[in-house]
Amino acid sequence: MRELIGWPAFGEQMDIRESGESTTIRRRLICRGVVQGVGFRPVVWRVATSLGLGGWVRNDSAGATVEIEGECEPVEAFAKRLRGSLPPLARLDRVEVSALEPQQESRFHVGDSDEGPREHSLIPPDSAPCESCRSEIDDPADRRYRYAFTTCTDCGPRFSLVMALPYDRERTSMGRFALCPECAEEYADPAGRRFHAEPICCPACGPRLVLFDREGTPLTEGVKALEQAREALANGELVAVKGLGGYQLACRADREASVRRLRERKRRLYKPLAIMVRDLSTARALVKLTREDEALLLSPRSPIVLAPANEPGTVTGSVAPGMNDLGVMLATTPLHVELFRDAPYLALVMTSGNASDEPICCTEDDAFARLSSIADYLLAHDREVVRRVDDSVARSSSHGPFLIRRSRGWVPGRMPVPEPAPEPVLALGGYLQTTACLVRGDEAFPSQHVGDLDTELARAFLGEVASGLERFMETDAKVLAADLHPDYPSTRLAEELASERDGRVIFVQHHLAHAAAVLAENRSFPRPGETAAALILDGTGFGPDGVAWGCELLVVDGDLRWRRLAHGASLPLVGGERAVLEPWRVAVAALTEAGRAELLQRTPLARLPGRERVDALQRIVATGEWPRATGAGRVFEAAGVLLGLGPDNRWEGGCAARLEALAARAPRAGVPWPELAADTESEIATIGLLVALAERIASGAPLAELAADFHASFSSLATAAVRCAVPPGTTVALGGGCFVNRLLREHLDGELRAAGYEPLLASQLPSGDGGLSYGQAILGTLSLSRCSEPTLEES
Repeated sequence: MRELIGWPAFGEQMDIRESGESTTIRRRLICRGVVQGVGFRPVVWRVATSLGLGGWVRNDSAGATVEIEGECEPVEAFAKRLRGSLPPLARLDRVEVSALEPQQESRFHVGDSDEGPREHSLIPPDSAPCESCRSEIDDPADRRYRYAFTTCTDCGPRFSLVMALPYDRERTSMGRFALCPECAEEYADPAGRRFHAEPICCPACGPRLVLFDREGTPLTEGVKALEQAREALANGELVAVKGLGGYQLACRADREASVRRLRERKRRLYKPLAIMVRDLSTARALVKLTREDEALLLSPRSPIVLAPANEPGTVTGSVAPGMNDLGVMLATTPLHVELFRDAPYLALVMTSGNASDEPICCTEDDAFARLSSIADYLLAHDREVVRRVDDSVARSSSHGPFLIRRSRGWVPGRMPVPEPAPEPVLALGGYLQTTACLVRGDEAFPSQHVGDLDTELARAFLGEVASGLERFMETDAKVLAADLHPDYPSTRLAEELASERDGRVIFVQHHLAHAAAVLAENRSFPRPGETAAALILDGTGFGPDGVAWGCELLVVDGDLRWRRLAHGASLPLVGGERAVLEPWRVAVAALTEAGRAELLQRTPLARLPGRERVDALQRIVATGEWPRATGAGRVFEAAGVLLGLGPDNRWEGGCAARLEALAARAPRAGVPWPELAADTESEIATIGLLVALAERIASGAPLAELAADFHASFSSLATAAVRCAVPPGTTVALGGGCFVNRLLREHLDGELRAAGYEPLLASQLPSGDGGLSYGQAILGTLSLSRCSEPTLEES
């Protein structure tokens, strides 16, 4: 057997004839990658038939297996022609080719799936409607005209409806819908694009829409349900819509009263909301898009893209108050397409179907229980959502879009692993923006977005997602990886699972996991004998010294030894956790501890309601042993407070997000302040940075320019810390939640490159805690393969 790894090699090296071999040959091709549910078998059939070859293709536990037989030249041409004919959603990662004895088989056919233990076969993520399906639902003469569940092998639901592999209709939530004669004919035709399209259906045999009022009374069905939902939206009412991976809440984005009512009912008063727009031209009118942004919006992944808003916009200010960016997305299902057909609106708020801090609803019973107090109507259907999957979120940047939330469109896609895992490893993330991740062999599978673990429902969802990953991969991991923080619900879940399975937990420090995630995504985790550095800028992570870390310069080697080379100055968190929610406390404590409390009187803090709280906090800063934190997120939030952007975090990282938005409105690029220097070789002068900002605010400098200068000055300080501790030429991973900040990414990437380093950024996984489980899983895997758990060494 010859194993050809990597698709480009396959086809260029197909000729494996041996001396004396007859002119008729037979080859077996074991194809691994995304080859189920994507129209791969029909393409194989068409290519083989066009070349006059015999044989067969079938799905199996490895992916898909092909046997082809014929004359040497057409057999060799098969590989090259197949490579250029792959359907849009397919991906071939590996092909194993072996020679077989000819069987005098002259016709080619598609065989039944071969069931067996799960190996390497993958299915694609859920995908947005393809152009062919869009054309059909737009065509009055087509039998699927305006049908909200139109799909084919090139698009539609996959991960959200599959129950088990191999991927066949009876193993999906479409198995309950018997095919009508016309759909059955399409399903059986290898020459068509709906051959074995498992979600295939039409108005005669597929799912049906039902519109309910908030009391659960059915009002109307089918096309009329769509029309009435569209009318309700046009009139400013709120509609819960059952999408691919669960319910979404929709209302007109140009109606201030509707958006405010949605915020109040959903208990999401300030955090920005995403909008779905009718078409790309509407998106272009609302936000500034790069070509890469547009390509991503139009791609099968079709995420929400955060991009700078155009002024003036037609979207009400309550959608993203105080922000420079607006999150836009295109229709992700034919149902969404139909909600815009002939409608008087161009944009709808389209947000997760839940109350804040809860997972999205995916069943009708759940939706009636949790959404009837929010939505005026529920637009439901009878296709079961097997796995709830929220929308993915990407952000535009000059280096191309990067992910903030990885979910629909990406999951269950795999990520690289530096070394194969000797046994499966399941990682369970942190506390905020949680995901799980399962490593099996040489593949890592990060889960869909779970979210913050503030509620019992959210914690149950994490358990659901973790067990779903294991069922999907047909394995139970006995090695768990978890955050070092003992009180995280995810850590406790890992301990419970390990106890039930007679397994063990590998505890991973929060910021080391961030570093591992960025290094592994970029295929740069150090081998034994090598080292890499990481600059982790984050909000909060449990530090082994009892301080909440979050502005850390680390170095890790191939034996999993790691050190902390430098860190931000530690800030007192007066009031403990309240200081995270109320960053005015951090700003006051920092300036007071620095001996510059008088500056507070000359900043917007002095004009805040409840000024007596500021005075009281100044008096008690030195009176107790307060928790301390080095987090960069705390510093950016405190800067936002000093600049008058509000005293509290109205959502996680809200003050820091408003600071970036203010900086983006500056008429010039930021300029570093020259007087700043490290307090010590190992400490980044973040308190001095806040003092310098307060001094300039007191002098009357323009606030937007100061916000821009603050970003530039922080980046200059961080780069100086790297230059002091790390030799040029070193790889430096840039990770942590602060790297959602577009300005910070661009500043640090440019400055480190100019200083001779090789900076690495996450793009296919979130830099923040959404990527944490992947980093944990990588370190858990390497602990097994390298027989050494992560060990913190003294600096």
